[in-house]
Amino acid sequence: MTFLGKLQTTFRSAYRQARAMSVGVADISNVDRVGFDQVLHGGARVGRARLLSGGYHTRPRRMLWACDNDAVEQPHTGRSPAPDVDLYVVRDAVVGGHGAHLTLDGDMVFASVVYPDYVKYWYEHRITPELWGVTAPVGPEIDTAFVISHFNFVWGHWLTEMYPKLLLMEGLSHLGVRAPILVPSTAPAYVPAIISATLPRHPIITYDPTQESVRVKRALLPHMLNRHYIFHEFLGAALDQRARGAPLHQAPGRLFISRRHLANDASFRRLTNQDEIEGIATELGLEMISPERLSWDDQIARFSNASVVMGEFGSGLHNTLLSPAETKVMALNWVVDVQSRIANFRRQDIGYLLATDGVPRIHNLEGVTHDFVIDPAAFRDKAQLVLDLADKAPLRRYEDIPVLRPEGRREAV
Repeated sequence: MTFLGKLQTTFRSAYRQARAMSVGVADISNVDRVGFDQVLHGGARVGRARLLSGGYHTRPRRMLWACDNDAVEQPHTGRSPAPDVDLYVVRDAVVGGHGAHLTLDGDMVFASVVYPDYVKYWYEHRITPELWGVTAPVGPEIDTAFVISHFNFVWGHWLTEMYPKLLLMEGLSHLGVRAPILVPSTAPAYVPAIISATLPRHPIITYDPTQESVRVKRALLPHMLNRHYIFHEFLGAALDQRARGAPLHQAPGRLFISRRHLANDASFRRLTNQDEIEGIATELGLEMISPERLSWDDQIARFSNASVVMGEFGSGLHNTLLSPAETKVMALNWVVDVQSRIANFRRQDIGYLLATDGVPRIHNLEGVTHDFVIDPAAFRDKAQLVLDLADKAPLRRYEDIPVLRPEGRREAV
């Protein structure tokens, strides 16, 4: 490429980033609810319809042992109401960027049960707009499409913030609501693979976010089935439905989640005595697994048939969302309240083992990696306690999935 060509390319890149930096945020969280048929077929630019009522409370469960840290303890001290489940519809939106983000007249679209709150924070504070900015020229036009993703394709965020939407869409398909799913071509390979496995009758439309954006005449935005990781019962029942086909005739698994095989793990924390801890886990009879090396079907089978799951706090441990009631979980380190929210929701028992200095290693935007050490003697004692408790755990149970009964629905659409 000539010098002039390189200069033009640099200018275009800077211009696109500047455009992303200048956008506003269209928060549609509290748009008026209308009937189901009206939100699908009406003329309003933005609308939402209620699909399921929330309001019931997830009961907190006591941790397996006390942890002298208020942030760690807090999710286990009070009940939290589940949200209503809505379907949002946005008309004449432009979808683009590496997360299939929506814009409405140039503003980034946000809804508090379609996206986690940090998405809005990143919009408003212009944090790495190259991840979410919609800057490429508008290319093709689509009549109707589901849009389910955002920029954070880290596995744990996919599992808790995007995958539940597929299960809600499965319910909607029984009401006759089917449409293609719009996915950026830069999404990880597991995204289209899991979409196809879960919703084989929904075509996937991909676009290259570096080259084009897509105009969608009717964008369907399903609920995450949680708010602040307070999950709706519909999700638990839908996950249980998948677990029914798992090989539960086998002895329940006792798993240790290893992070040693993660590719390009530029993490903000590093367990420096990982080998020692994994060696003790193996001595105690735990099976070492790396979820990222398993197919999605294998992950469902393994975690839905686990009585014990241990490992460093992270995406792999969040797979206990698939595990049944009374599974015993031990997390090394603590980052946020998500793992506790999962445990409360799935009626699992959890304990945290922090670093030897008692300080959690949490995420930071500076890209700094913080080392930590887990006391091997403390790990051995706590792990043995967890295994002993698992031997006494009652039989697991599965819930029947609730039927979607959207307000204002008269016929299939």
